[in-house]
Amino acid sequence: MPVLGYIGVVVALAVGLLAFLIGRYGVFPTWEFAVFAVLAVGQLLAGDVVVERRVVLSFSSIVLLAGQAILGPAGAGLLGLGMGAFEGRSVPLRARVFNAAEVAIFSGLGGLAFLVAGGTADPAQLQDTSDIVFRLALPLLLADIVQFLANVLLLAGVVRVAQGVPVSVQVRTLVGSTGAAYIGYGIIAFLLVVLWRPAELGPVAVLLVLGPLLVAQWAYRQHAEELTGQGRALQVLVAAVEAKAPHLTGHSTRVAELSGHMAQHLGLRPQMVSDTRVAGMLHDLGQTSLPTALVRSGDPAADSFSTYPARGADLLRGLSFLAGALPAIEGHHTALDADDHPALPARIVGVADAYDLLTEVGTPDGLVLRRDEAIEILRGRPHVDAELLQALEASLARRIGEEVSR
Repeated sequence: MPVLGYIGVVVALAVGLLAFLIGRYGVFPTWEFAVFAVLAVGQLLAGDVVVERRVVLSFSSIVLLAGQAILGPAGAGLLGLGMGAFEGRSVPLRARVFNAAEVAIFSGLGGLAFLVAGGTADPAQLQDTSDIVFRLALPLLLADIVQFLANVLLLAGVVRVAQGVPVSVQVRTLVGSTGAAYIGYGIIAFLLVVLWRPAELGPVAVLLVLGPLLVAQWAYRQHAEELTGQGRALQVLVAAVEAKAPHLTGHSTRVAELSGHMAQHLGLRPQMVSDTRVAGMLHDLGQTSLPTALVRSGDPAADSFSTYPARGADLLRGLSFLAGALPAIEGHHTALDADDHPALPARIVGVADAYDLLTEVGTPDGLVLRRDEAIEILRGRPHVDAELLQALEASLARRIGEEVSR
């Protein structure tokens, strides 16, 4: 199986790299490694904060990057190996093996890049500001870039082998969605290293740097729990649609996922991304007010069928947290063929809806199209431009990547 073969190659690379790093630089069970191991365990137990399906605060990259400067490349590689192996304990064994090898590789390479660039965290060698800039900050920036690129390429490789998605498409998607976050992680890791070594605060630096982040993480968790409650309410509405139209089971969830990813790819503001995703989830709600026979026939030519988007928007007008999603819900059905130029969120949901109907639900005559066939049909719609299609393809690649990493 190609995927297992790819995982085997990645594991072999990880073993070879760790063996080289240990032989070249050595690893000692120092108290600093023990502290980082405790930090890693704490991060694994706490987990990342996920809001609207996006990781908004994660200590993993900060711990690994700071470890590259303090523990050296071999220590960072071993730390990454352990973090990758135990992260996502519910995922299949092959995914955990791949994660362990992948994190070991990019952590070890990042630590190696730090040393090759002349980096050091030794207080005796960092006497002034220029030393801190050229022997710590810039090498740590290079380590951050190497870690990020190695992570992206390894993930893009497994998606290419598993689903045939071009590496270039997956790389663009991952860089666009996570690149900025890595810059922030690098800055925080730099502050942690400076306080730990040159300022000689040791583990106290963890409290000074990561303490405020823990408070922020707690606040994000409260927000995430509130959104989870709203999400459960939305799932009840989706269940009502699927009870009325069993052939649409799973359709709303897939459209919501694609709509959110497309909105992110197109650079919409976070609130608009959230509203677009919700619109994708509830775009068919108005079908619950139509006769069951009409809904299950799926006949888009019926006059009364075309009224369901407006009906759905009317059902939701009293819920203030859904106000931003209403225009896209109401306008998605005609957004791709309208005489005027519909708003972008409505066109996003319209594209996601049409694509999923063509490739998953099937056409009215029962045909289920291939991905390329569906995209070619969408290309002929008046308000589907190249930018929308590029966002759709990037979102499909991202979906495949998420499925492979589960």
